[in-house]
Amino acid sequence: MADVGILNDPLSIAFVVFIIGSPGLVAGALAGAILWRGRRVLGALTGALVGFMLWFAGWTWING
Repeated sequence: MADVGILNDPLSIAFVVFIIGSPGLVAGALAGAILWRGRRVLGALTGALVGFMLWFAGWTWING
């Protein structure tokens, strides 16, 4: 049986990381836009970045 890997290139790895962290991206964008009322777009972008990083870090920590 052949050992064929699907994660051989950086684009595939980046796509998997994006899929894993996407719930944090959405939740962070919503929270940032709601909490930073003066600058909703900047709040949404900042919240999305922080939410993505926290979600992915938590997923990595839980799944070891």
